Amino acid sequence: MKMVKRSKLDIYNSLLRAIDSYGGKGRITHLSYASNTPLDRTRRYLQFLASKGLLREERNEDGTDYVMTPRGYEFLRAYAVVGALVEPDSGR
Repeated sequence: MKMVKRSKLDIYNSLLRAIDSYGGKGRITHLSYASNTPLDRTRRYLQFLASKGLLREERNEDGTDYVMTPRGYEFLRAYAVVGALVEPDSGR
């Protein structure tokens, strides 16, 4: 089976969807598993998304939670719209 290389946008979408699936807040290990991304790269991607305002870090005594922002939800909606535009239409 041939593996298809995901773009960074696809990975960002996977991470944000994973956070959304955990109720808008997630831990790095859960997000790494859910997005099928190695932990070291997950950390870099999450830091990038936080720097762009798509999520924020909440530090507590147990560790760090990554929380979705309204801008993160906006990204998910926009990604879905673009995906719908480029998907082959099965009805034609």
